Amino acid sequence: MNALTIEAPAKINLYLASVRKRPDGYHEIESVMQQIGLYDLVSVTRSPRASGKKIAVHCSDPAVPRDARNIVWKCAEAFFEAYGIGEYNLFIDIEKHIPSSAGLAGGSSDGAATLKALNLLFGVRAETEALMHIGAKIGADIPFCLAGGTCLCRGIGERITPLAIPKPSYAVLVAFPGSGISTAEAYRALDAHPAPATRTPDALLDELASGRMPASLFNDFERVILPRHPAASQLRDRMTALGASSVLMSGSGPSVFGLFPALSDAREAQGVLRSEGIPAWAVRPL
Repeated sequence: MNALTIEAPAKINLYLASVRKRPDGYHEIESVMQQIGLYDLVSVTRSPRASGKKIAVHCSDPAVPRDARNIVWKCAEAFFEAYGIGEYNLFIDIEKHIPSSAGLAGGSSDGAATLKALNLLFGVRAETEALMHIGAKIGADIPFCLAGGTCLCRGIGERITPLAIPKPSYAVLVAFPGSGISTAEAYRALDAHPAPATRTPDALLDELASGRMPASLFNDFERVILPRHPAASQLRDRMTALGASSVLMSGSGPSVFGLFPALSDAREAQGVLRSEGIPAWAVRPL
């Protein structure tokens, strides 16, 4: 096997609190993350004839870097270093559907998919935990993207606790108001206005465990991002008006998601937003 295509799902944060900034500059968080059925496709091709070290990246989104700045490139290099693979000729193609710099972990999911593909293509057979250790050094969301499902994430995102909950029955409508926000920029805004989280995830965890529609959503970043991003704030109100039972910004933003009792309801709201020129996707939690 010399080629493999892996689905790379987006994520939303049902709960996200910044706990503290560490002396090394990293931020510790507490978050409940949920993978959703919005995917990039990552295709990895390994040339059987390799001399030296060669990586080439192509992406359908021209705004995404195609050199060593790309997270899939970084993941590939880290994988080869971790397993002592000194010669490789690799082509990675990313078919983007998840908007970039949107708080949906599109780049991290692409990186996780790359690690999965390389693990199979090079016959390493590493456990998921080992791939998580590699990925955590590159992107804080990569360990969750490797674990998948619904997880409680702590530390800088690398301490993953999968949640044993009933399969979610609600639907998710994700919308992107444009003008992506870098994670570093969002954390700088949070650092400039420190405040303790006003909630814990306990109520949300109880709702998830009982199979109820999640209602106790929280995102620490909303207080610093929404005032600076009126389009995201307006989209939040728009989703509520379209019937979402709960609405929240995902991650460091600016994407906003709403929870609906049925996929048909989410699709109806999706149609309205798209008619208004707003990219939106009605999907199921994974």
